Amino acid sequence: MSWIRETDAAVPAVIKCMSINPGLMAAVQNLNASASFGSSALTRTQEEAIATVVSLTNRCRY
Repeated sequence: MSWIRETDAAVPAVIKCMSINPGLMAAVQNLNASASFGSSALTRTQEEAIATVVSLTNRCRY
């Protein structure tokens, strides 16, 4: 659709697709940051490793 213009944001494509609604994109990024990383006793490396294994298991390209 030529009337839709995405922001040239330096974010993953799964988030970038929401760039036509900046408020939504910011809310999803904040939710992801709050829920995914930093809220446990695990290190960031451990959290990233778990996220990678779960994504691979689910065949998720994100």
